[in-house]
Amino acid sequence: MQLTSFSLLSSDSIPNVELLRRQGWTVENTTGPYCVAWRGRDEIVVEWIAGSWHYIGGRGVVNQD
Repeated sequence: MQLTSFSLLSSDSIPNVELLRRQGWTVENTTGPYCVAWRGRDEIVVEWIAGSWHYIGGRGVVNQD
């Protein structure tokens, strides 16, 4: 199942890639509020909005663990 959005919360206004890393993602690239991350065969593009990551697109499964 692929979700259309997910949220990893932080109070910072600067994109916090460590939140993605804690969930097992390897951060490939960040540009402004956007980030590309990998976990196994899964690849996602997320955007940092109001202190949390929001799923934009990608391939594979995204869990809200």
